[in-house]
This record gives sequence, C-alpha cells and structure tokens, in this order.
Amino acid sequence: MYCEDCALWDSEAAKCKNGKLNPADWGGAVSVANVYGLRAICVFNDFRERLILSRAATCGESAAEPQDQCIVPTGSDNNTA
Repeated sequence: MYCEDCALWDSEAAKCKNGKLNPADWGGAVSVANVYGLRAICVFNDFRERLILSRAATCGESAAEPQDQCIVPTGSDNNTA
C-alpha cells in the first residue's frame, strides 16, 4: 500500500501519523526490521508478514540466538516466500 493512500497519512507533515515505516523493497524491509524492529514497519507493508514468518523460522532453530537479531536477508528481492 502506498502511504499516500492510507487514512493514517498526514499529507501536510508528509509522514505517517503513527510514525511507522513503509520500506518499498525486501532489502529495505529487512534493514528496517534489523535496526528498528518489526513493530516499526507499517501493518499494511507488503513484506511485513514475510518478515514475521522468516523471523519465526530462523529464531526457532537456536535458543542461544538473541530474538531481536534473527532477521537475515534471504533470497532475492522478489515478493515470494
């Protein structure tokens, strides 16, 4: 979803009223999730669910891994899981 089409978009301030981020590609979404966490990504973002699923799959393998550092880029920039 484009931010400008969302009801939470403040056109005067040119930013989300909730302060969420909406990365345009998979690499950007992974970077945002690694730096700011999944909660910083807009719930309408095309890559958010894929990030949640990849985090659950990756983090379930090792209890020694910190939970906030489990998202790693995998595959290409396409939107397929």
